[in-house]
Amino acid sequence: MPSSENLDFVPRKTSFGARLIASHDASLPSGLRRLLLLADGQRTVFTLMQMMPDRDVALDLSDLTQRGLLEDGSHPMPVPHGDRMDTSADPDLPDGWESASGFMATRARETLGVMAIDVIDALEQANDPEAARVAMSQWYRAMRGSREGREQADVDRIKAASILRGQSAS
Repeated sequence: MPSSENLDFVPRKTSFGARLIASHDASLPSGLRRLLLLADGQRTVFTLMQMMPDRDVALDLSDLTQRGLLEDGSHPMPVPHGDRMDTSADPDLPDGWESASGFMATRARETLGVMAIDVIDALEQANDPEAARVAMSQWYRAMRGSREGREQADVDRIKAASILRGQSAS
């Protein structure tokens, strides 16, 4: 694995790291948890250092890697055969979930900034109707709780529900 001191290194969560975040495990110190949330397999060490100037990101990345929570995101992860998803519609998720969750993630990014990370993770990790309902509820609460999204949250919730019903979001 490339050194976390290489500014072009692109860390991403391991499956263990993703499960730790998804379960809201509180055993990880908040600074490390925040870095783990930001390590998405697209951001370089340089970008992470800019996002977290108050932390020794190289040291934190090394710590998270040693804990088995991060890995090199510059190479595609092999997906075990049993974990491969059928790319046709997932029968467990509501119809239109992919489009609706994409809409909600976009609105969260536009409105919530870095605070959107947990919301987007929940939307992306939803794998059954209950998880989808909970993720949509978390998204709506975050939007309603933000200064920028408060006024638009109800309209956006109606749009997301329309997408789930197969109607146009316009």
